[in-house]
Amino acid sequence: MSLRMQARKLGLNVQLTSIDLPDKWDKSKNRQKTVAYALYRLKPLKTFTDVVWLLPYEVWKYHLVTTGWWSNETLNLSAEDQQILEEYGDCLTAIQITSDSVTFYWSERGNEEGLAAFSRLVLSLAEVRLSRL
Repeated sequence: MSLRMQARKLGLNVQLTSIDLPDKWDKSKNRQKTVAYALYRLKPLKTFTDVVWLLPYEVWKYHLVTTGWWSNETLNLSAEDQQILEEYGDCLTAIQITSDSVTFYWSERGNEEGLAAFSRLVLSLAEVRLSRL
């Protein structure tokens, strides 16, 4: 509960939810119950029409983002973002970027230091614009 209260202080919304994640071959979806921490944009991005997923496992047609992380879009992450994913990524189930939010799904294993790192990552990912746009 203390992590959820700290997340609210960092400007993140917290909710219990379920997500459908692709399997390794992107043929079927696996439903997982998880906790979502989200940063909502004040104004949705009109040019951002797709959902971008970052996953801690390989999906055959996804792009490698950093060691142990793949995305359905080509993303150029900063060195700090890559370091956060490599250092704390084993706590994360997935990260989703949409036109109106950036959400990370996790097991809430960790501490306030990890939450602060995720908050920095979410703020950085909120600035991501797809290269083809």
